Amino acid sequence: MAAKKLAPKLYGYAKVDGAPTAYIMEYLDPSEWEILHMFMTKSSTVPSHTELWKALEGIVDTLRSKNYVHGDLQTL
Repeated sequence: MAAKKLAPKLYGYAKVDGAPTAYIMEYLDPSEWEILHMFMTKSSTVPSHTELWKALEGIVDTLRSKNYVHGDLQTL
């Protein structure tokens, strides 16, 4: 997903018994990304929602093309 600019790059992780896994990821500049809740709060128009659904469909298509499944992305 990072190669398609849909997620930050994962540089590495550390796993220690009894502790949560620590992930080292690319820094995301807040001026280039927007929290979904904030987007939905300020952009409640149908065109904005259509744009969002198209983006989500593209993400799901990318996951499927690599044989990944993401159970959290589903219609209500």
